Amino acid sequence: MPIRFLGSAIQTELCSDTCTLLYRDFKPENILFSNKGHIKIADFGLAAENVFGNKTISGSIGTLHNMAPEMVQCHIYNSAVDWWAFGIVLCKMATGRSPFYEGRKAEKCIHFILNCQPSYSEQLSTELQDLLEKLLKKKPYQRLGFKGDIRRHHFFKSINWIEVERQKVEPPFQPEPQPNPDVSIPASALEVLNIDTASTHSYSLQDFTYLSPSWKT
Repeated sequence: MPIRFLGSAIQTELCSDTCTLLYRDFKPENILFSNKGHIKIADFGLAAENVFGNKTISGSIGTLHNMAPEMVQCHIYNSAVDWWAFGIVLCKMATGRSPFYEGRKAEKCIHFILNCQPSYSEQLSTELQDLLEKLLKKKPYQRLGFKGDIRRHHFFKSINWIEVERQKVEPPFQPEPQPNPDVSIPASALEVLNIDTASTHSYSLQDFTYLSPSWKT
């Protein structure tokens, strides 16, 4: 199933033996596909170098909805915060929603992260729910990934990690190749929109999800 492969590919990115980065902003928006459909993590602007093992760092940065409790509380932390965020992303991949509050009220979001247990869909498999519960432990030293080998969890029992790391497993999603645009000749915004600058009649832009009333007058 795709969720299993995507989860294992993301987890492989986080587990690289050559990586000494604490990512700190793991979220769906920073997970990209390569042109062959393999998972790549992007945007390392908030990453901290040489934070591994028992080393710790401080600083409450990143995306609040994905922050681990210790980061929300501005305590010192380690790589366990990335495993918490990984659990949030896995739940979103499987259910389309976070296991915690997703609204815009920061105080309510913090309350759920610190005081509430994650909420899961009843449709989740027993294996996936067990994995999420172990990733979303409130206490970082109990969190899977920081404690124990996450690759040995039974949710990933069908994964050949060597093949995944070598990109030998065929991704379930294959991006369609896009032709390279000719950017040798710059075009103005008016040329891109194909607007007749000599005309004074009104116009509207098509295929937009939102049209300002001022564009139609």
